[in-house]
Amino acid sequence: MSLPFVGYTVNWGVVEEVANHLRRRAVRRLIDIAESVDPQMAAVSEILSKYSRLEDSVFYVVSVATVSYMLTARGEEHWRLAALYSSGNPLSDLRGFVAESPSLRLGRRARLARVERLASFYPRFLEEFNDYLRDLEALRRDLARVLRADPDSKTIVFAIKMLYYAAKAAGLEVRLPPSIPVPVDRRLCLLSLVSGVIEGGTAEPREARRLLSRAPHLVREAWSVAGRRGDVPPLRLDALLWLLGGCYERGGRDGALRLVLELFPELPRGAEPFIRLLLGLRP
Repeated sequence: MSLPFVGYTVNWGVVEEVANHLRRRAVRRLIDIAESVDPQMAAVSEILSKYSRLEDSVFYVVSVATVSYMLTARGEEHWRLAALYSSGNPLSDLRGFVAESPSLRLGRRARLARVERLASFYPRFLEEFNDYLRDLEALRRDLARVLRADPDSKTIVFAIKMLYYAAKAAGLEVRLPPSIPVPVDRRLCLLSLVSGVIEGGTAEPREARRLLSRAPHLVREAWSVAGRRGDVPPLRLDALLWLLGGCYERGGRDGALRLVLELFPELPRGAEPFIRLLLGLRP
């Protein structure tokens, strides 16, 4: 287990509570529903509809994920724009999106450089596509090498999640290994503080940004352990956690639960206690 870092610690008792909930059928069903209502899944489905070859659409989806950091728009809007820019040619679509999207205004030059590294990887991606579907760790390693990034970095693991989404939208089954962590972003940091999974700071956006910059590895470790102990691949937690984090951002402590119930109008019976735990609404 990790040691405390800059005032933050993992509350392993809360992590164990999360793991216990994850073993329940209602919560497993909630995770499935979260993926189906995730706006990113809708965007991926739209992207797939514009391509004649699955591997080209998946390359575009994966590539967009690798440039999805420091956004100047909400993630939902960013992926809506990514779908609008897709037209059937992954490299030209990607170059156009990264060059023009208002959601990628910051650091555009660095993102465009990343696009060119991805373009050099495109032939290998096509060649290894079927193998990547069977071995997501191989894709994670190759993406990290091509982009000169940490395999645990947010954009690399997020790219794997989006490949999983693309495969799911295409009706394919891929196995998410338990070794791939959740992508750590501001929303996940906020929910980690709100739920008490991470202690040492107040549950507010400013503190979430501080946690993201100073101790993302604690957030990554906590949710990875929760997923593995609950027998759920950690990356499958991302949709639910991201959506709940967004509800808390918009509604705060008093309004988050109402927004969540609107998002999940047919909440599986027995799942609400887990949602209340994640939103810090203990009895």
